[in-house]
Amino acid sequence: MSENDGFPNLEKAASRLGSRRDLSLAELRELLCYDCDFWHDEHEDDLECSCFRILRIVIERGVLTPDELSDALAQTDV
Repeated sequence: MSENDGFPNLEKAASRLGSRRDLSLAELRELLCYDCDFWHDEHEDDLECSCFRILRIVIERGVLTPDELSDALAQTDV
């Protein structure tokens, strides 16, 4: 997996979570939200942006794993 400078938190979380699909809400937020310019730790648990919802469904249904998401982003210019 290549270093992805645009999403350092995602890469770190993906390397720890691997191909798991049964991620907790906290793990999903770590994977998907921590690199977002709009994310703040004080967000309430029930707030979700549309990108988070889409990616959560894709991961939960097994279409994409954390590793695959990180690999795909590492191959793009972001």
